[in-house]
Amino acid sequence: MGTMKYKISSRATILLGRESVSKVDGAIIELVKNTYDADADMCFLCFDIKNDCIYIIDNGIGMTKETIENYWMMIGTNNKQINYQSKRNRIKSGEKGIGRFALDRLGSKCEMYTYNELSPKTILWTMDWNKFEEPNKILDDINATFEYLDTPFEMNIPKDIYDNIQKINKSNDINFNISLKTGTILKISQLRDNWTEKSISKIINTMNFLLPPKNLDNDNYIICVQKSLIDNYILINNDMSDDFDYKLSVIFDGNNFHTVLLRNEFDVNKMPKDLFKEEAFKKYPLRKEDFILGKFENTYSIESLLLNSEPELINNVKKIGSFRFEYTFMKISPNKNESFYNKEISPKRKVWLKQYSGIKIYRDNFLVRPYGDPNTDSYDWLGLDARKASSPASIARLNIGNWCVRNGQSVGSLFISRINNNVILDKSSREGIIENDSYFLLKNILIKLISIFENDRMLVFRNLRKYFDEINEKEIIKKQSLSISKEILCKLNVNNEKDYNNTINDKNNIYTDYDDNNNYEKIKTLAKAVKYFEEEKQDLIDENKILRALATNGLITTSIVHDLKTIDALLVNRISNLELCINMNDKELVQTSLNDLKRDDRFLKAWISVITEHIKKDKRTRKKQNIYEIIENILRLLFPILKQKEIDIKLYKDDNNPSKKIIISDFECIFYNLIINSIESFEKSSTEKRIITINLKTIENNIIIDYSDNGNGIDSKFENPYDIFKYGITSKIDNNGNMIGTGLGMYIVSSTLNEYHANYKLAEKVNYFSLEMIIPL
Repeated sequence: MGTMKYKISSRATILLGRESVSKVDGAIIELVKNTYDADADMCFLCFDIKNDCIYIIDNGIGMTKETIENYWMMIGTNNKQINYQSKRNRIKSGEKGIGRFALDRLGSKCEMYTYNELSPKTILWTMDWNKFEEPNKILDDINATFEYLDTPFEMNIPKDIYDNIQKINKSNDINFNISLKTGTILKISQLRDNWTEKSISKIINTMNFLLPPKNLDNDNYIICVQKSLIDNYILINNDMSDDFDYKLSVIFDGNNFHTVLLRNEFDVNKMPKDLFKEEAFKKYPLRKEDFILGKFENTYSIESLLLNSEPELINNVKKIGSFRFEYTFMKISPNKNESFYNKEISPKRKVWLKQYSGIKIYRDNFLVRPYGDPNTDSYDWLGLDARKASSPASIARLNIGNWCVRNGQSVGSLFISRINNNVILDKSSREGIIENDSYFLLKNILIKLISIFENDRMLVFRNLRKYFDEINEKEIIKKQSLSISKEILCKLNVNNEKDYNNTINDKNNIYTDYDDNNNYEKIKTLAKAVKYFEEEKQDLIDENKILRALATNGLITTSIVHDLKTIDALLVNRISNLELCINMNDKELVQTSLNDLKRDDRFLKAWISVITEHIKKDKRTRKKQNIYEIIENILRLLFPILKQKEIDIKLYKDDNNPSKKIIISDFECIFYNLIINSIESFEKSSTEKRIITINLKTIENNIIIDYSDNGNGIDSKFENPYDIFKYGITSKIDNNGNMIGTGLGMYIVSSTLNEYHANYKLAEKVNYFSLEMIIPL
């Protein structure tokens, strides 16, 4: 049996070069990366468009004849994959062995001058890429030319470029000296693109972000660009602004997230002394000394950051490997509300953000494109703007959900490595990262980290707003005007618009205290306005209650979805099964089938009753009700569902019969959501006997409701257990870190209790769930 050898057409290099590196900026970046891998201090680009050529020069280690033959001309070499670390301990960025074909993308011909200290002389290597397009040629038929030169390496650099490099050495731009004893010069000619000043400027803008900001990178490496032979050099510089509101630095060591948060948005000198007498501002992190220091260091375990302790998820996070994340928040325009005591910001900030905003990814100190590029769809690759749209709450609005940051206000750098993060893989096109499970998990981790800053800023603003509202004249006037309104309406005996119109011609008989016509009209307008505002406010409250009830109905359905699916699967077949049993005259099977039908129908009836009863209009009317009876009715309605889930309810109450004006659907929201949480806790636990205990007491004009279950309790990853009451906070996360819970249930409980001016507290140091609710009568 004979054998056959594969042959590679010379045209294959076109696929590797011109077509796989499709964009001109991508081709240049590939060649710049090679200079970094060669341990260069400097990469110098010159666009000599007048003479139809581009120069790329570095002062790296250069190449020997053997290096050129065995690595430079070896297609797909794994040299950088095996020898991934340079002598200067740089992690080499290229590993696929096709970067040099970026030369073909830029121009038809290439001259390469290179000198390594082990070479006898400078080498000149030349290549005509058009040879690869000749018909009927295989790769073995194509040759590059090679010769040794007598001239020193640096003498092959064009004089105008050489002079500019010497200017760099004499300037204050760098803190090291650029030597030109070794290195590589690439002269690419017969350019394939029509280069203009605009396209060159675009390349320079792209290069601005190729390296991390200098204050985040300690490596001595610079990139310079010369637009033409007669221009001065431009030092590429990725600047960081000192004008910021918040900065977050994170180091993940593979097990824990070490964070440093800098709070720079607030001017302590503007804050009144009385502010720090408020209860909230006596506690960390809102004390005066906390604002003065402005620095908060914390360590989060994987469990506490992601609010999930599933072993598979923890293991997947550890597989991602160690990384560093630097995040900066800068609001685009100054906050004109003086109650927030903000520092002044530069008017240039908006312009700066337009160029530098976005979260960039750096692998081994080089930009991974196109993440964070405002000219691409990957500018907001973390989906911050979509997240903001789904939670549009204002930063200072109390109890109205979580505030989320916009992408345009964010500047960030994620530092990963080929070595430490080998599950985060580059696409073969060298443009972007393969979107596997690890990539999506990493995104979720970064969003969780950003939320550390968001939560701190939200905490400050909302407490400042609360303080401001308490002392602000506007709030006092609102309260006074409501009182005046009631007084006036009482004297005018006005209840509706018709009554207002009837009083116009008879005002002296109705309200003799105001004999001036102008004053009368103003007062009447004031009274009407306040009344209308109160009506609008009540409409919004009613709308909120409907939405809260609908959300609770959705959560109830979600909690029993498994049971509903089981019943759904049997709905069609159960009648035919019963018929079969009857035809077989098997009385025992008939009775079993009837019992199953009865059980399932009771469960469905209970679910339907809960859903339909909960949104009835009369349950949204405030009436005086016996609280104990309302709670008993709620539990009675839920009994079939709880029985199906094998959950026992134990209700204890004293001999009192407390009554209070309430909205029944509010109390349903509280208990439905508490029981939903208990059901889901039981599903995760190995408790044999599932018990929910409710204890009702009336003491000193307060109803005290103790609710507890013997499930798993609050997950230990919640460092502050009261975080469960925050909007959007959930411990239900899948193995990729995606939230599968809504974070609504306990938020609805707390917001409803707040409406009744109730106090609530969680039991401390227990391994089950226990909540005490104290509702004033």
